[in-house]
Amino acid sequence: MTSGVLTVLIVVPTILVVLTICYMLWHEHTSPRTAAVAVFAGVVLVAWMVLTMIAAGRGYYLPPAPGGVPAVPIQLVVALAGLSVCFVASPSLRSLLTNQKFLIRLNVWRLVGAVFLALMFTGQMPALWALPAGLGDVLIGATAFWVARHLDEPGGHRRAVIFNWLGMADLVVAIGLGSATSPGPLHIFHTTPTSELITHFPLALVPGFLVPLAFMLHVVSLWQLSGRPWAPSS
Repeated sequence: MTSGVLTVLIVVPTILVVLTICYMLWHEHTSPRTAAVAVFAGVVLVAWMVLTMIAAGRGYYLPPAPGGVPAVPIQLVVALAGLSVCFVASPSLRSLLTNQKFLIRLNVWRLVGAVFLALMFTGQMPALWALPAGLGDVLIGATAFWVARHLDEPGGHRRAVIFNWLGMADLVVAIGLGSATSPGPLHIFHTTPTSELITHFPLALVPGFLVPLAFMLHVVSLWQLSGRPWAPSS
């Protein structure tokens, strides 16, 4: 697969995800304060995406030198910690993320997993990583709209919970196997080829941006599905 085609297949869905989340945040605002929070959150989200693109283009996520620390795990931890702090500190932000059906539908971007399978068939990615990561993503992406549509029906709540847990498990497996099949201190499985391509632009957008974003949205969805307090009362 050529770099130009790969760039389109990864960058376009990434931008669409960001624009969709920005729309969701604005659509859910109910006051001038929540409107301001929606705009600010959207700006931060766009900035995060752009900075990740720049970092990926400059090779920030490439495998480290011997003894170095991989950048992807560091960014994952920092991103998840930062998102968690934002949700804890801002009731207004939490109030903008209460549309369960919207949260679940956002996972349609995971159909990008088909790209991983295509890269495997062209000999650019190892099957050990591409099969579980690609098939898992496609399964989540393909069922997202169905799970959302039937959320209010009998059994819909339970299906949504299972959907979110499977989505999170898929992300964990993808990151774990990606690290284990890519050069670096966590390199366990010496495959041919390695999964080093995931550290190059544009694929680095997946672990550097889309994965922590998707993981946190699963957490937000599960938190609300569990019945625990999430957003302040109207």
